[in-house]
Amino acid sequence: MTVLGPVLLAALIIVPALVTLYGTEKTVIAVLDETKIFSKLNSPNDKDISYVYVKGTPDERKQDIIDKKYTALLYIPDNPYTIAGMIYATSTLNTGVISNVLAALKRNMSHEILIHNFNIDQDSLDTYINEQTNSINLGYTHIDKDGNEETKDSFNRAIQFAVGIVAGILIYLFIFMYGSMVLRGVLEEKSNRIVEIMVSSVKPIQLMIGKITGVVLIGLTQIIVWIVLTGVIVLIFQLNMPSLIDGEQVNATAIMQTVPQRAAMTDPSAIYALAEQSEAGQVMNALSEIDFVRLIILFLFYFMGGYFLYATLYAAVGSAVDNDTDTQQFLLPLSLPLLLTLILSTFVADNPDGQVAFWLSIIPFTSPVSMLMRLPAGSEVVPTWELLLSCSILLLTCIASAWVAAKIYRTGILMYGKKISYKELWKWLRYKN
Repeated sequence: MTVLGPVLLAALIIVPALVTLYGTEKTVIAVLDETKIFSKLNSPNDKDISYVYVKGTPDERKQDIIDKKYTALLYIPDNPYTIAGMIYATSTLNTGVISNVLAALKRNMSHEILIHNFNIDQDSLDTYINEQTNSINLGYTHIDKDGNEETKDSFNRAIQFAVGIVAGILIYLFIFMYGSMVLRGVLEEKSNRIVEIMVSSVKPIQLMIGKITGVVLIGLTQIIVWIVLTGVIVLIFQLNMPSLIDGEQVNATAIMQTVPQRAAMTDPSAIYALAEQSEAGQVMNALSEIDFVRLIILFLFYFMGGYFLYATLYAAVGSAVDNDTDTQQFLLPLSLPLLLTLILSTFVADNPDGQVAFWLSIIPFTSPVSMLMRLPAGSEVVPTWELLLSCSILLLTCIASAWVAAKIYRTGILMYGKKISYKELWKWLRYKN
């Protein structure tokens, strides 16, 4: 580990940097601007975003998106009462792309056009720019391969991002916390020689599986209690404070649909007020779009699968060494996959349908964390076949890890006073009986 340790630690710094640099795909946005206001869109803060101005009808350009000619379509209809654009895409755009597009729209709104369209005098122009351009509405609509559309809100996407991060961090903490309990338990029993009495009554493999099963039942009990209590608290909040969560969030599409019926509103700020809502109401509206039943069921599955995978390997390490100091050289390589996924958590949650997120969700040593970060984005991002593939590989890997751990456990649990190396572990795996 004197030589291998620095290499592994350096990989934790280099790999995320390379993924961030080369793992993001180029985003080409087709711009169909009927207002003729936004003629020079650019995103200087993100060089991976480029804009191509197109002509034609929205339906024609949407077909270009389905045909993968462009990454997304930014459609800005000509509306005299408000400025409201809509982004159409077949893949899930990360929050960085949406925020960059919105920033580009604000930058491109020139002083002359503001004066011409809204008759704002020069003295109040700067104040108007600072206050009113913050009310430019930008919606997001997902298009599937059949042309079906589902309008989403950028705020909802941010909530999905946050829920994914929280779910990934929780499962990471649970796996390591309960996996460490197995390691400490095995190491303590071996150090106190209690295991010598236990193996006189049961086989070593039975002892190992029994300990792992007991700890996972403790973990499941705690997680289920947390889920139930959280649901009760939210329900009490809804019953006692309905005024904070009543009403639906009004997005850019809704505003464009209601403006013709509100022609009497000549003040743009009156129209912008339609989109205002309490923060609690927006959060509850966004959370209601997440399939929490699916998320909770898969959280429990990936917790048990990830826990069993790492707990068996931790039990093998605990049986092979005599003290805490000797565990470090074995625990660092085992911990790196999940730790690397945690470091890449924001990248995975913000790009849930990217290639990096996909492969991290398939590799069993990283799938428990990365898949939980992707699930809040919806079934169009994580289809059923990806879930089945990920779950199947994780189950098969758990079986393989149990076999490996059992071979090491039955030999190492009664061995004392010997420094164990990887070469010695390989020898134990090759024992016939």
